[in-house]
Amino acid sequence: MSKNVIIAEQNQNVYWICKLLSQNNVGCLIVVNDLDEKKPVGIVTESDIVKTIGKLDLHQLQVPIKNHMSHPVITMPVSGTVTDAMRIMCEKRVRRIVIIENDKMVGIVTDKDLLKFMIDNKDVLSEFMTLSPRENMPKEDSSHFWFCNRYVG
Repeated sequence: MSKNVIIAEQNQNVYWICKLLSQNNVGCLIVVNDLDEKKPVGIVTESDIVKTIGKLDLHQLQVPIKNHMSHPVITMPVSGTVTDAMRIMCEKRVRRIVIIENDKMVGIVTDKDLLKFMIDNKDVLSEFMTLSPRENMPKEDSSHFWFCNRYVG
């Protein structure tokens, strides 16, 4: 999970969002209701920007991003597991999930985070994959996220 998430207010314009993505060398940012409360209301990805710019005339780059962001933002509680994240990404056909704790954003999990987890935990993954869906899971889900800076398993 990345805790240093780039955010923008929903009234920022498309041009400003493009600059933020470029300056921070990231492929997405989370749109929040305001910078104090930081409640996620949407997500803007590189794909959203390409689709938006393809539809706009140059003078329309000043349009607020809230008109072009993906929403609602897909979230998961901080207690979520790798399995939960994989399931949500597949079901919702998304590559990013905002992690929430007490209605506040604490980070983001991307498909790259999940891939890294699988590479770093091949032994856990192979053991997990051999369990049939109906078998009892281990007492502690071995795919628990690394939110507490420790591996649970």
